[in-house]
Amino acid sequence: MANAVPHVGNIRNRIARAREVMEMRDLLSEFLNLPANRLLPIFGVTQWEPTEVHSLKDQIFFEVITELVRGGWHCDVPAFGEGRRDTLLMEMARRGFSRSITRLLELGAEADHNSQGYGASTPLMCTRDPEIMKKLLYYGANPLASNALGQTDFTYKLLKGLTTGARFYLYNTEKIPFQSLLSNFRDCVLSHSSFPYEPMYPLCLVPVVPRSAAYQNIIDRALVDSMLRGHYLPFSSKALRYSLGEKLTVWQHIKLRMKESKIAVPALAIAYMVCMSKLEECRAPDDFALLEAYIEKAIPREVAQRENLSKAIFVYLLFSLSSLPPVQILRWLALLGRFLRKMGAWMDLLGDEPFRVVNSLIATDNRNSHVLQELSTLQALLAMRVNVSDSFGEFHIPEEFTALFAMNDSMDRSID
Repeated sequence: MANAVPHVGNIRNRIARAREVMEMRDLLSEFLNLPANRLLPIFGVTQWEPTEVHSLKDQIFFEVITELVRGGWHCDVPAFGEGRRDTLLMEMARRGFSRSITRLLELGAEADHNSQGYGASTPLMCTRDPEIMKKLLYYGANPLASNALGQTDFTYKLLKGLTTGARFYLYNTEKIPFQSLLSNFRDCVLSHSSFPYEPMYPLCLVPVVPRSAAYQNIIDRALVDSMLRGHYLPFSSKALRYSLGEKLTVWQHIKLRMKESKIAVPALAIAYMVCMSKLEECRAPDDFALLEAYIEKAIPREVAQRENLSKAIFVYLLFSLSSLPPVQILRWLALLGRFLRKMGAWMDLLGDEPFRVVNSLIATDNRNSHVLQELSTLQALLAMRVNVSDSFGEFHIPEEFTALFAMNDSMDRSID
């Protein structure tokens, strides 16, 4: 819009007065935290479209950064994020302000801040946008640099479930020392020091290197076992099909380990179910039987806080299952019925908190539910997909599923 051109004239005096590091930080923090309807008018923007807000904010910080540096501000001062360890470059990367990032880099901002084992993240780790990642790498960000946990950006993104950013490395193996990134991922998973994040994202994509590539594949039984102990499951279809030798695929190895397990881990049960929905060969009758037997096992007295799940898992489940023919959905409805009952029993023992489902990868996001709610919604939507009521009414159930639904009905009566 004609009037949507921010300028810094209104705040030039405030910028001139902000001489100390703390004053600069407070000024920037104020602007970062203001909602659009308060921030934009300060910079002379009185009319805008909702779709323009992000680019307008980006332009505002571009101008503010220019003025601050002109006034002598050092742009690499760590004054943001947890513990005030992040620079403004990292904060702009976190918010996806591409123009502001370019300006900071042009003015000499350090593209590798926190990359010597200090702090939880680096500028690369702060962004999930491949275009911003390219920009940081162009200005010297080191993809092999690690944070305080010894993770490279590739490992960090995989364990956070930021697969778009992680795939950037998979698509650029010729330009990046990819074997070192793979080895770091393996080392971090095997060391059990790389699971500190909330919300937990259990369906970790295990990269499978093409056989024609000049890299050593990192997937073997030790890695898969370590991921299972960390309550992760490989989620790429290639990873699930990958052969571990002796005609044993990753999926078959997971089934064997879950069958041998003495306890049931709720997050793994969910992850197993999502993997079943991903591939036809992962939902054979014995897969359903294994999961039904698995959830009947004992559970730990305490479930770790990292059991928190992302809502994206349940959205993926719904879209994967809703495309199945009605007869197959009926089989899933029977499984969900048993799972809901068991989940209710688990929550009676352990409370709601360990089974929290968050609606964002940002730990501070308070828009959350719990697993029981998500599974109930999933079951209801699938039932609508095949026009089945909660009690199944007069709907004709194929003979092969009669026993399954009869079992659920008998469990209902025993609970009542």
